[in-house]
Amino acid sequence: MTQTFDTIIVGGGPAGLSAAIYLGRFRRSVLIVDQASGRWDTAEVNENYFGFPQGIHTRQLRDLGLQQAQKFGAVYINASVSGVQSELHGAETRFIVQSSAETYLAKTVIIATGVRDHYSGLPEHSDYLGTSLFWCITCDGYKTIDKNIVLIGNNDDVACTTLQFLNYTHKLTLVTNATTLNISARWQAELSKFNVPVVCKKVTGLEGQHHQIHHVVLEDGQKIAADMVFNEQGAEPNSELAVRLGVAVDEKKYILTNDEQRTNIPLVYAAGDVTRLYSHQIVTAAHEGSMAAQAANYDLYLPHQRL
Repeated sequence: MTQTFDTIIVGGGPAGLSAAIYLGRFRRSVLIVDQASGRWDTAEVNENYFGFPQGIHTRQLRDLGLQQAQKFGAVYINASVSGVQSELHGAETRFIVQSSAETYLAKTVIIATGVRDHYSGLPEHSDYLGTSLFWCITCDGYKTIDKNIVLIGNNDDVACTTLQFLNYTHKLTLVTNATTLNISARWQAELSKFNVPVVCKKVTGLEGQHHQIHHVVLEDGQKIAADMVFNEQGAEPNSELAVRLGVAVDEKKYILTNDEQRTNIPLVYAAGDVTRLYSHQIVTAAHEGSMAAQAANYDLYLPHQRL
């Protein structure tokens, strides 16, 4: 069996890397097991993260975070984790972390596995992600000022988000990507009041060039002009690993934690978009990662170091 790490972090986005930085500075041995993909892995320029007045590419921010974690001793491997199991080693719990690289042991585990977004009807989405295809009004609404925006989704949340875009632009179209409307009468009336067209048709793709969308293509061949598209078809958390370990999740499978990022399983913590304690932002992911690290560090203290 390989080395026992103080903490193994599953996931190397902002939450996982923030945790690794803190734990490294606590002089803990840290292993990051990461598939090197996620919401950070796009061409997007993040413009609302503190300290970067010109913005910073999300990939660059992530790479800087990894360098910082490694500076403080964190070990990084590009691998997937297939399972985490706990067992007693004498009087102490150890976690067996099975990865595509090898099997590792940990005293504590932080799960920072993020989410996967739904892109139904958008087979070309990876060509445009972060440049003209987005999913978050908080992150990228400011970029839409006076632009022609198409939103894709079919529920009251999407209708409400569409109307929130009126703070930036009045050139809005909502496409349901379905032939049956799933928006309540109240929100249909609100959309109508502000002259927002609702197109109740299936989407088959996007047209554009050089990472810039020009049209949303519908199943009947209709093309809707767009400068930017906001995909509001939802996401689901990558929490399967946690569920198999026995970690509690909510009705949508997001991991439940307290305000210190502790789960219901002692010595297991969760941070970032895989939880729903805070909004899904890079800044909150970094915060959650730091909190999880501090909780893990405290639990790793010896009895004479704890209150």
